[in-house]
Amino acid sequence: MLSFSLFAQENPAATENIAVLRKFVHRLNDPDLATDIILSQDILTAKNLDEDQQEYLLASIDEIRINVQSKDIRQLEYINFIAAGRKETYDIDLEGIDPQQVYFVRYLKRFVFAAVIRDKKIASFTLVSKGNNKAHFVFY
Repeated sequence: MLSFSLFAQENPAATENIAVLRKFVHRLNDPDLATDIILSQDILTAKNLDEDQQEYLLASIDEIRINVQSKDIRQLEYINFIAAGRKETYDIDLEGIDPQQVYFVRYLKRFVFAAVIRDKKIASFTLVSKGNNKAHFVFY
């Protein structure tokens, strides 16, 4: 039940981005893989993160990790922002980010998190917001 969307089938960059996202999800699901390893190998960051930024980023990865590990990852879908539709994306503020770099991980028709993919790494991620607030992407 994996969805790659028609957009990914027509766009080799999208297929590559989905592969990056799938790898990230599988690594999040591995309880034996340390979070700091995921940070250093899968997340695109500036070279000079201060200690507070690194701790916040590690905590954020752990939060997404808990969400992913509570799911049957064989049932996850990987969807590009453009293919997701307006109803699902209205609470995401792109703030100038190329929508072709934004992907969602969805489980049983509900969004788990969104990610920006650049240079074959996760450049930013966010849990999809609930309520009237818009979700924003933060880059480190």
